[in-house]
Amino acid sequence: MKKCITIALLKKLGGLTLCLSLATAAHAQEPLTLEKSLDLARQNNVTLRQARYNNTKSDIKVSRNKYGYLPSISANTDLSRTNGLVFDNVTGQVQRGNTNASYPYIAGQVVLFDGFSKLFELKKAKQQAQASAYAEQQAEIDLETNVTGYYLQALVDRENISISEARIELLEGQLSQMEKLERAGVRAQDEVYQIKAQIATEKLNLITYQNNYRKAKLMLVQEMNVEGNPDYTLEMPTTPTDISMDLPSEAEVMANALSFSPLVKSSAATLDAAKTELKIAKSNFSPTLTLEGMIGSNYSSNIYKDPENGNLDVMPYFEQLDLNQRKVVALNLSVPIFNGLSRHFDAQTARLDLRNAELDYKASQNQLRQTVQQAYQDVLAAREKYNTVTANLEYTQRAFEGAKRRYELGNIDFFAYMESLNNMNKAQAELLQSKCEFYLKKRILELYQG
Repeated sequence: MKKCITIALLKKLGGLTLCLSLATAAHAQEPLTLEKSLDLARQNNVTLRQARYNNTKSDIKVSRNKYGYLPSISANTDLSRTNGLVFDNVTGQVQRGNTNASYPYIAGQVVLFDGFSKLFELKKAKQQAQASAYAEQQAEIDLETNVTGYYLQALVDRENISISEARIELLEGQLSQMEKLERAGVRAQDEVYQIKAQIATEKLNLITYQNNYRKAKLMLVQEMNVEGNPDYTLEMPTTPTDISMDLPSEAEVMANALSFSPLVKSSAATLDAAKTELKIAKSNFSPTLTLEGMIGSNYSSNIYKDPENGNLDVMPYFEQLDLNQRKVVALNLSVPIFNGLSRHFDAQTARLDLRNAELDYKASQNQLRQTVQQAYQDVLAAREKYNTVTANLEYTQRAFEGAKRRYELGNIDFFAYMESLNNMNKAQAELLQSKCEFYLKKRILELYQG
């Protein structure tokens, strides 16, 4: 009996262990690299997906305008029944009583000349399609810039957490030693309180760094548009480029950016489309010449088979259609004279839209120039900062070790000790920050140069 209970208990514990292991695996942090975050963002980001849909929509509009040159063909048929006095178009007589009639036909129309309106509309559609394609490229560049920025900011915040935790651990060790010295009468109680106050301040700073880190990770996940609430552990990206490498001149970088920029090209294509729109508005003042054709027939219940020989049976439907068949070919010229000045106002609106498109094109060039100039200067500043901090970090670490020993011996006060610690931690944080800034701004420059 005891053996059976033991076996059942072991099975339950085994099942519980399995459930706990699965739960632990489900809540384990998933490693996330920068490249993986970019891939997820490209798949799920709403703004980028909308840009892709708009690009596809523009391509459909181009196809629609191409097929607009084809003739338009329509078929129509009807069947009516009239009781009373009616003029029968088939017999050409006034009839009384019940009359069944039908007038089926097929009509077609092709535009021979419309002031080149269709040509301009097709050209405008192609220009808008180019603008949409460039806008999709720019949306991907903006997305990669945002994701990279959030990712690297999260790494900086995480490093600040590590530095703050190390400071707290160091100060708590110092506090323990100081309390022993205070109880032995070697140190004053004020120094113990100073360390406790500094520990409290560092814990408050740690909370701030942790909140900043969670915020940066949240913004990263939101930019990727990942469903649920995944918990990622970020991995430091490998930087194949040497920070001390020589950079091309700012003029060269700017020239490459202006020649490649999808933002500028999209604005230029939109400007061309606005110019074409003005031509469309002007073409509406032109006459329209169309070629029209029609094949039709008639049916009436008042048509008999052989009324001259007394056969008053109604001629069948399809026999009448074959007998009454008619074909029409016509040229139609439509000349616009007056329609409430709507065409005039359309042309004025198109001119203003053209002016706005010119300003948008100029603004896109200025925006690109400012972004590239700022990124280039940031790359230079990050490189100089990295070189300076790298040389300074070793010295601050040595200075802190010496200050720590002198403080423990009572040769310096607490504030001198904390100043040395702050200098070392500041150099550690600035080193990682300069690396991240260089990586981000260098990547922006590469993205804007293609």
